[in-house]
Amino acid sequence: MHRLWVLLLPFLIISSAWAAETVTIEEVVVTASRLAEPLEEATSDVIVITEEEIKEANVEFVTDILRQVSDLNLVQSGGKGKSATVLLRGGSSKQTLVMIDGVKVKSTTTGSFDFSGIQVDDIERIEIVKGPQSTIYGSEAMAGVINIITKKGKGRLKTDFSFEAGSFNTYKPVLTISGGEKGFDYRITASYLKTDGISVAKDGSEEDGYKNVSVSGKFGFKVAENSELEFTGRYYYARNELDFGTTSPDDPNYVQHGNHYVLSGKGKFYPTDNWEHILTVSTVKDILKTRDADAAASSWYNSDITTRMDTVDWQHNFYLSDTEIVTVGVEYRNEKGENEGTFDKAVDNKAVYLNTKFKKENVTFNIGLRYDDHETFGSKTTYRLGAVQDIKEANARFRVSYATGFRAPTFNELFWPGYGNSALKPEESTSWEVGIDQDLSNRTSVSITYFEQEYENLIQTDPATWTAANIAEAEVKGIETDATFKLTNAFNLKASYTYLDTEDKSTGQRLTRRPIDKFNLTARFADKNSSVLAEFIYVGKRYDSSAGRDLAPYSLVNLSGSYKMKRNLTLFARVENLFDEDYEEAGGYGTPGISFYGGIKTAF
Repeated sequence: MHRLWVLLLPFLIISSAWAAETVTIEEVVVTASRLAEPLEEATSDVIVITEEEIKEANVEFVTDILRQVSDLNLVQSGGKGKSATVLLRGGSSKQTLVMIDGVKVKSTTTGSFDFSGIQVDDIERIEIVKGPQSTIYGSEAMAGVINIITKKGKGRLKTDFSFEAGSFNTYKPVLTISGGEKGFDYRITASYLKTDGISVAKDGSEEDGYKNVSVSGKFGFKVAENSELEFTGRYYYARNELDFGTTSPDDPNYVQHGNHYVLSGKGKFYPTDNWEHILTVSTVKDILKTRDADAAASSWYNSDITTRMDTVDWQHNFYLSDTEIVTVGVEYRNEKGENEGTFDKAVDNKAVYLNTKFKKENVTFNIGLRYDDHETFGSKTTYRLGAVQDIKEANARFRVSYATGFRAPTFNELFWPGYGNSALKPEESTSWEVGIDQDLSNRTSVSITYFEQEYENLIQTDPATWTAANIAEAEVKGIETDATFKLTNAFNLKASYTYLDTEDKSTGQRLTRRPIDKFNLTARFADKNSSVLAEFIYVGKRYDSSAGRDLAPYSLVNLSGSYKMKRNLTLFARVENLFDEDYEEAGGYGTPGISFYGGIKTAF
């Protein structure tokens, strides 16, 4: 019964102020169909985290932003800079596709993306598209897609500088140069972060520090009336002090050095008024060197891992009429992975995709089909059907979709000596969802979605052979609710709750680290010169298979605020874990207690 009350809480919060004065809410544009479209026309359930929300949080890493989303669970193995992955809609971290400016990023060896080193300084917004999206994005997009979109320069030359310092001897300067005019825009951001950190092991006492040096840039050129070019680049170096496992004594000499690159070039061309084609070429590369002076040179403590992913995508959008758009594209991806002394492999994947979006009266349809040809397991075809009905008399939108997805085996699953299995098939999923979004007034909106997803051919260790095998199945069901209420022009509330029912069919256990309940409540106040944000996060009980036990529920309260002293000078501060909660995101790994941060931002 308590879950029913939590489910209804977002709606009860907003109903208390039903009669408030209304204002116009601007339309939000997303790319759930590889097209810029109004949020109201998306047939998938989509979350957009805006630049304003990121700015008001005054945080350092994208991990701190994703923790605020009830629809996903972020798991970090230690404090700042330690490995961080996302579990979306009950899927594993390998089953959620992550992109930066539309470029797919992941480790080819583990199959996951580590969010820990991505800072927020150049992020414009984050789009989270929930449910299988393999039809337009291919492998990994079984549970959904997270697209991190960075800022573009505009206007006259501008220089931004900020400096932050706080708990655990943390400090971080950031410098940005940006601008844009006469067909050329640019933005370059550089930052340095250093912290003494906390112990990676929950019961440890030695501080495990972290250092991050980041540089990113985005450059746009309008070379002709019908041609545009854009180049983006991101590099960061991270030095990470680690402990072995989660229960061993502190290890003062266990260190990982990482070099991470994302480079892409995109061309947009318009041969005719109704034909747009987009050519994207990208490279993603990670180099990880792990060393422990106390271990033997041949030990797996000392490893050199290099992964690389090169992608060419050629997309064509045909605007057949005001109500119909057809997208056709081809994609080639080459993945490489080397674990020195263990394996050095490369595989290709070729794909062709087709998607059509059309309107009939007040209903928007989205239908897609994709064919992938993978070097190891062969071919796979996925499809998706979606529709959204605009119910104007109720100021509501009714969504429904059905989709299939897949995930190609990782290099570790295919090639690790004694464990890998080159005969593995792809993991597969089918999913359906139904939802309704309603604007109760121009100040009040609510959303509720129910979904079910079935997973087959899941790759796990075969206990008879201790090798990777397609032996598991899983089922996920859930309800997601969101409500936003703007009490005044300066003050708003946002509440969200997710109930998740998961089961590993082979064991009868809940899927690891998926919380049964997650609830977020955020209160924001912002006027011309100041902003205050208060955030409450509740994460329910989770079963952690690596720890062999349930992790206790926990609640966090975070505060953040800023004040503009002068036109180009702003002070900001935040408090994380206000009530010093003792909790775990991953069994046996440490988490920070109460901590304080503050700094300045200036522009000239």
